[in-house]
Amino acid sequence: MISRLNTRERIFVFCGLGVLLLILVWLLLINPYFAAMTGLDRRIAGLQRSLSKAVQMQEQITGLRQQLVAVGNQRRGSRPLFSDVENLTEQTGVRDQLLSMRPQPATTQGEFRQQLVEIRLEKLRLAQLVKLLHAVEYRSGGIQVKALRVKPRFEDRSSLDVNMTLMTLEKP
Repeated sequence: MISRLNTRERIFVFCGLGVLLLILVWLLLINPYFAAMTGLDRRIAGLQRSLSKAVQMQEQITGLRQQLVAVGNQRRGSRPLFSDVENLTEQTGVRDQLLSMRPQPATTQGEFRQQLVEIRLEKLRLAQLVKLLHAVEYRSGGIQVKALRVKPRFEDRSSLDVNMTLMTLEKP
């Protein structure tokens, strides 16, 4: 059949077959290859971001563990939590509003012992509460607020009733 075509028609048919062959090679080989490479590049970039986040988290965990050990060592030679909380209430001037102070049973978490003291304060002003929380945060030597509930008083909305659980971690 091709033998019956003249030279110009043969060139046209062979060029058409060549173009068709190039299109098939592009569609079946080259384009899927580039699409797969693009997908793999995106996946690599995502995994690299995940790896960098994991490294950052590992550094944070290491820092937190060092802080925990430092706090545990700091608390080792100090007084019981109950007396520290009592001193904090005296230092901040809220001793008169202290309604109750109950130590909770100590629990062990890993290599640390957790001590808890629940305090109830009544008719407290916001400035006094802020002063107490600031003292717990910066002057207490390892005491932390575990739970805090603040309610305005019914008869005087500017006064607050506060239930607070304070905790320390120490090595036994």
